[in-house]
Amino acid sequence: MVKNLKGVIEMSSKANHAKTAICGIINVTPDSFSDGGQFFAVEQALEQARKLIAEGASILDIGGESTRPGSNYVEIEEEIQRVVPVIEAIRRESDILISIDTWKSRVAEAALAAGANIVNDITGLMGDEKMADVVAKTSAQLVIMFNPVMARPQHPSSQIFPRFGFGQVFTEEEFTRFEKLSIEELMDTFFAKALVKAEEAGIDRQNIMLDPGIGFGLTKKENLLLLRDLEKLHQKGYPIFLGVSRKRFVINILEESGFEVNSETEAGFRNRDIASAHVTSIAVRQGVEVVRVHDVASHKMAVEIASAIRQAELAEHVDLKQYK
Repeated sequence: MVKNLKGVIEMSSKANHAKTAICGIINVTPDSFSDGGQFFAVEQALEQARKLIAEGASILDIGGESTRPGSNYVEIEEEIQRVVPVIEAIRRESDILISIDTWKSRVAEAALAAGANIVNDITGLMGDEKMADVVAKTSAQLVIMFNPVMARPQHPSSQIFPRFGFGQVFTEEEFTRFEKLSIEELMDTFFAKALVKAEEAGIDRQNIMLDPGIGFGLTKKENLLLLRDLEKLHQKGYPIFLGVSRKRFVINILEESGFEVNSETEAGFRNRDIASAHVTSIAVRQGVEVVRVHDVASHKMAVEIASAIRQAELAEHVDLKQYK
């Protein structure tokens, strides 16, 4: 299997008419917002990895620290102890691309040594000043996420999140200026600074993907605007890595429309994934290269349908038979 993001995208394009690649999530945290920590044990995480791969995942994203609202900081050694055994276990039986979801350079370094290929940094290289050098030194692939929580920590939508990073990245003057920017302008400013860091460290631009940070300290409207205008992000010349699975704004839309959203009920839990898959369809229609999801099976279906529509000119003139 091709062990880089560019390879997965090209492989998908040549073999499957530019189908979006699916990144399956494995949270090895006892307080995960999405799976309740049920995959905390290595064997359970490995079983989940097998399931996600069988359902169609091209990438697995391993995370050892929850970033949900109200979550707490995890010490570096603890995070390493959570993710490294899982990565090693998966790598012993699969060549699938593995992403380490961390903003800490030492965790990333340990994960890459254990067999990970990608660093998914929700702080966009700004949370740990050594991260860019680790990525450059190892020639790892990199996901740079726009993090509104870091760019405007006093915003009401940011207040419920934990603080990311070891220090203050922006000056008070910058914070004041950011308050006057639209969300699109703020994202552009954030990415510009992050990409300069990547370039100065010597990270190959072909190894970089951009994540618009859906759900991180954004209002409902801001989430929707960024999703509506993904093509503008594509214009920067980088592939998009998008995470919308089970995000709060999706659940809010369902709730306001009268759908069951209580995750303790079968219908509520299922509805969250169905709605998330609909967002994936919209993203695929806009050419997003990778979607990061919890329920691979439902998103795989969305990818197949949306890709077929997006690549309609490549379809064959098949005379469809009547269903029995």
